[in-house]
Amino acid sequence: MSDESRQQPEQDAATRPIPRTLERGLKGAWWRLVDSILPEIHYLEGETKQLEIRMAPYRWRIPIWILRISIVVLILALAAAAVGYFLRWSTYVVYTTLAIALLAAGMIFVQLDNLLLYEQWRFILTDKRIILVTPDPDRHGFADAIYLKRGKIQVLDTNWARHPFWGLFQAIDGSRDVMLSMSGYEFKEKGAQVKGGLRFPDVTPEDILKLEQLIFG
Repeated sequence: MSDESRQQPEQDAATRPIPRTLERGLKGAWWRLVDSILPEIHYLEGETKQLEIRMAPYRWRIPIWILRISIVVLILALAAAAVGYFLRWSTYVVYTTLAIALLAAGMIFVQLDNLLLYEQWRFILTDKRIILVTPDPDRHGFADAIYLKRGKIQVLDTNWARHPFWGLFQAIDGSRDVMLSMSGYEFKEKGAQVKGGLRFPDVTPEDILKLEQLIFG
């Protein structure tokens, strides 16, 4: 048997197309994974979106700026560590640049997570329903779409951000975290607290007014 005839089966196996059932299964698994991270909104027939509220723009812009700076720092630190290794710089200098590279890499992951959170927080009002897209509290990185009848939300309360970093931008921008609840307030000795509320972070003053008009107007 010639070498050409022996190589033919191997070539056929390498170029054989993926079975359709397997291809459909892989596409379905990929779609379900993406949909569990960034849920697709399923609108009813004839339903029209009237309003969509997201987090304040700085919740997107600040992570983008930090992400770009972190990528530059990571590249420079890795390059410096490589040069220091080949030029036999002191071990302290090489390890310091590697530590900076690790910090930059960690910051990149943090900012990617912040950008994902920005995409996962959505308040959508249609002519028929209220749709909330929120991060899954039990599975980091995943999100859920919640469909409510109009009029179900009874309470809106504004609060400062729990994280002081975002609280600084709230003080500058005027945005606030908004507590949305269907069950009202719980009264305590020292004041009232939203009962069973959902905290929507960093809502602009303009969008807060829109929400107030929607709930109480």
